[in-house]
This record gives sequence, structure tokens and C-alpha cells, in this order.
Amino acid sequence: MALEMQEEQYLAFYKDSMLGYSKAYQKYAIRQLKQDGWITDEDQCAVTDRPNILVVEKHQSDQSIIAAMAQKPAYAVHFEYLEFVKLYKYSVPLFYSVPNGAASLNENIAATCVLFDAEKYTPNYCLGRSVGDNIPVFLNKGEDILIKFVLQKAFPRPEDYQPVNYRYPVVIYINFRLNMLEIRFDAVRFDPQFGKESYENLLANCLEWIKTNLKVDLFLCDGSNTIAVINGKKDESTKIYKQMMELSSGGSAELTASEERDLVMPFIGEIRELIDENEELFSRSAEISELLLNYLNEKEKTANYPYIYIKRVKPVETDSYVFKITFDYFLGRFTTLQHQTGTCRDLGMERMDDAIKYLCESGSFTKGDPV
Repeated sequence: MALEMQEEQYLAFYKDSMLGYSKAYQKYAIRQLKQDGWITDEDQCAVTDRPNILVVEKHQSDQSIIAAMAQKPAYAVHFEYLEFVKLYKYSVPLFYSVPNGAASLNENIAATCVLFDAEKYTPNYCLGRSVGDNIPVFLNKGEDILIKFVLQKAFPRPEDYQPVNYRYPVVIYINFRLNMLEIRFDAVRFDPQFGKESYENLLANCLEWIKTNLKVDLFLCDGSNTIAVINGKKDESTKIYKQMMELSSGGSAELTASEERDLVMPFIGEIRELIDENEELFSRSAEISELLLNYLNEKEKTANYPYIYIKRVKPVETDSYVFKITFDYFLGRFTTLQHQTGTCRDLGMERMDDAIKYLCESGSFTKGDPV
């Protein structure tokens, strides 16, 4: 179990964690807290404001606001909430089912986690080193539930190699309507020793905790139809704009969309399209047409698509976002989503929720083998 820290040590984790995020995310987080009424300009503060509201100067820097928030335990609730709802770089989606006769998922969550209540929250000054060292906290977010573990990690500061401690949250997002969950986490900071195997260990620990405590049956996400489903729908709001294609011969190619075309098919699809558009020409030589189509069919059957990039197009371009799907990545079985920051102004969980909702509801992801 995690050991209790001194208050000053614990609060320093909040500050160094937030300052380690990108300046874009820092600005996004401060803006969210201002919109929610937790931060206000000095001349806007009224006696009726909440007791733990932070009063700042009009042009105070985001970094100094974060440092000021990390000086008092009363502001810890804001850091904690942001960790639930932030955009994470990686997520591993899974389907689940509750065994017949077992307790409900809500009952198991309530029995093994602590409810996050923003009005009553106080930090416990403990940070674990692995999943399960601390009792996780859960948040009811509309019809969904988010379960959060927070680990402590450190990285050497580049300028003087002094260790900088930071919080490393891992969130389990549960969507009851889709009967699916996602394990969400960020890249570890500046640690060349923390490679794919370390992430796989983290994933394995999360899976073990879920099975032991939530008592659900887990199933892989089968993404074998993802490319066909997205291309087949001809939906202008979702486009594949980049994908890797590996051939059975050992060759590979990454194809990227051009400015003129929003959706680029593998070269197989391009040649098929060329044949269709020139049907009269190819009909003059049925043998050549058949030979070419047989070749394409063979290549299509034996080709493998390790990853694709998908763009979700929104009416306002700065709301559009890109994410990468890597099939059968972790442990050679678990499909992984990687969420690109890009020019999208949404740095919260909403775009992650939107992505997995689309993949499941469209039939791109289906229930696969048991885990």
C-alpha cells in the first residue's frame, strides 16, 4: 500500500504534473476552471463566491495560476477532476458482460472504489507505485462512470538531471449503453526504460484489477471490419486518411490523403476504381481484366493493415480531430487507439467518447474473443 506523504510534498505533485503538460493543455485547463467558476479575475470576485475559488489577476500567466492552486489543499479537487476528464494519448477498448447471477457493475464499483464528491473531497496524501496500491476513485459522468488510479512517477529534468515527481493517472471509462470500457493513459515522460513491455505490464495489471474487483467478463475489440465499414458508409463525417499496408511478400507502404481528396483507399482500391471508371476500355480485353482482378483479390486476402488514421470531421474545422487505430498491438491481441492533439481545440475526454461511440455503433468494432 502507498505511504502517506507530507502535505507540501503531495501538493508539489499537482504543480509539477500540470506544468509538465503542454502549454495548450494548461491554457485549456485554466479556461475550463474559469468557465466553471473556480477561477476568477480579482475585480470580478464577490462575497457570494464559493470559499475555495481562486482569485487571479487579469493577465496572470497560466503557470503562475497553476503554482498558486497547488499551494492549498482546498484546490486539490480541481486537479483531481481534470484528471478524470482530460484527453489521454492512449486507450485500449474492450467489451464486457456481467455474468448471470453476479452483482451489478454499479454495486461492484461502489464496493471497491471511493466516490469522487467535489463538494466534500479532501486529498489522502498517498500515491501508489502500481495499480492497486491505492483504492481508486470513481466519478459519475452523466450515464457513464470513470474510475481513476493515480501512480507516482519521476523523470530527470533535462537542464540539471534533478528528479521531477509527477502524477500518472490511469482512467477506466465505462459506457453502459455500449457495454464497453476503455483503459486510458498517457505516455510516460522522458523515460527511455519505459517501453512497450512496461505499458503491457500496466495494461495487464488493469485487466487483473477489473476482473478481480468488477467481476465482469472481458472481450477483445475485433476491428477486422473497420476499414470496410468506414469506407462502405461513404459518410463525410468520418474518413480514413492514412493507413499502413503490409504485403505477404514483406513489403509495406503508408498511404496518406492528398489535399484534394479527403479519403485515400489502399492502392488496391485505387486500381479497382480505375477499372470501374474505364469499364469500356478493360472490356475489350477480358483476359487482362480478369488477370488484374485476380491479382488484386489475392493481394487483398493476404495483406495486413497494422494501423489506420481516422479523421472525424466536424462542422467547425477546429473541432475536427484525428486518432490512430493500431490493430492487435499490446500483447499481440489488444487494439489500441492513439489520440492526436493536432489543431483540435478540444483537449478533454469528449472527443475520446465520440470516437469509441462511433466505432462501436457503426459496427467498426465488434465483440471479439474472451480476454
